[in-house]
Amino acid sequence: MDLVPSRIRQTGTHNLYTLSFSRDIFTDVIKDEVEHIRAATAQLCEPLHDAFAWAVQRQRTQVPEMSGAAYGWMRTHMARAHAHHRLGSPSVTLGDWRLSGNHRRNGELWLTNNEYRTRLLHGFRDDHVPAPGPNRQRRAFYQNRPLQKFGQPTLMGPEDNDLLILWRVDAEGAPLFRVVRTIGTWRFGKEQLVDLDFPLLASAADLHDLHFEPQDEGLELELPEEETNDADGAGGFSW
Repeated sequence: MDLVPSRIRQTGTHNLYTLSFSRDIFTDVIKDEVEHIRAATAQLCEPLHDAFAWAVQRQRTQVPEMSGAAYGWMRTHMARAHAHHRLGSPSVTLGDWRLSGNHRRNGELWLTNNEYRTRLLHGFRDDHVPAPGPNRQRRAFYQNRPLQKFGQPTLMGPEDNDLLILWRVDAEGAPLFRVVRTIGTWRFGKEQLVDLDFPLLASAADLHDLHFEPQDEGLELELPEEETNDADGAGGFSW
């Protein structure tokens, strides 16, 4: 049985997020790897939220006239550049992570530690994962081996350790982040292929409080009530 691509969605008014790991395939191996990814990315909670909040404020202060929908692309590039500068400051602690990649190449933003590579990409909605496009390097990056195949855990664990951190800014200027693990490539508008997708909350303590509970219809993550909101960047604020 192939792993069903997962999605994360808010279930009504409850602070629950559902991933598509059903009870019969949510093995101890998968649990361990999910917990390992959560522990690793928890080190980035405060640094990323602080850096991007600062970056958005700088962008708004420096070029307030660029607030229209036509300049969303510019605000995205400026925020990413400011965030890169902030994250590279000696005063910022990234735990085991460090900046990597070539920021001069269209402002790309990468972070890596001893186990994982992650690229920060801009997303437009809470359920949006950018398609990899035709670029061969990006397509290769997207093709992690699934955490589980054919109803049995893989003997050697995941073949690759490449993650996406998707960011966007809500209407109030607050940054929002998600950690996504892709397991294949797709064309724009087609089914997204991911097997892990969870919010990177504002603090490591809140992320550690996420509750993993396997269900017959999926895996639910319980968010602390104070961290939920319905801001979606509507009202013409484009990033």
